[in-house]
Amino acid sequence: MKKFRVLACTLLVTGFGLTSCSSDDDAGDVNNETQIAGTYNLTAVNTAEATDFDEDGTAHIDQMQETDCYDGSKLILNADSTFTFDKNGVVVNTDEGTSGCTDATYTGTWEILNGSGSDVIVRATYQDNNDDDVVLNLVKSGNEITITDEFGSYPDRDEDTGGAILTFGAVEYLYVK
Repeated sequence: MKKFRVLACTLLVTGFGLTSCSSDDDAGDVNNETQIAGTYNLTAVNTAEATDFDEDGTAHIDQMQETDCYDGSKLILNADSTFTFDKNGVVVNTDEGTSGCTDATYTGTWEILNGSGSDVIVRATYQDNNDDDVVLNLVKSGNEITITDEFGSYPDRDEDTGGAILTFGAVEYLYVK
């Protein structure tokens, strides 16, 4: 009888051990949040028209080639649906025709609006310095996130005076993980 109990307990323990492990467990645990989470660094600020903001004689559509003010901009999307947005850019005083760099850090939340896997549309919401809600639609494809501002503005130069001005048009921000 003792041998039967020992054998039954051994089979029972072995049975639990074999059924609790599976080679497909890891694949089943991958979800959109895990694929989205990470740090995305700004690599391009593409504008509707090329500018020569740095006045070196060569105009670029990618404003990161015209100024280093955008350096260090990034999105950090966390798996718990929170995010940090380090937003660096150019501030222009159009009255004086001067410019400088600006930086700000915002925190907020994000949610998936549409899609799955590595191709999704994410809505990120944060409050700006005026306590206004800002909503960003992030289009993620693979390891890239694009934010497009159809009614944006970007730094440019006045043709007559050479002073800093703002030009209005579409601006596309490209972040890479």
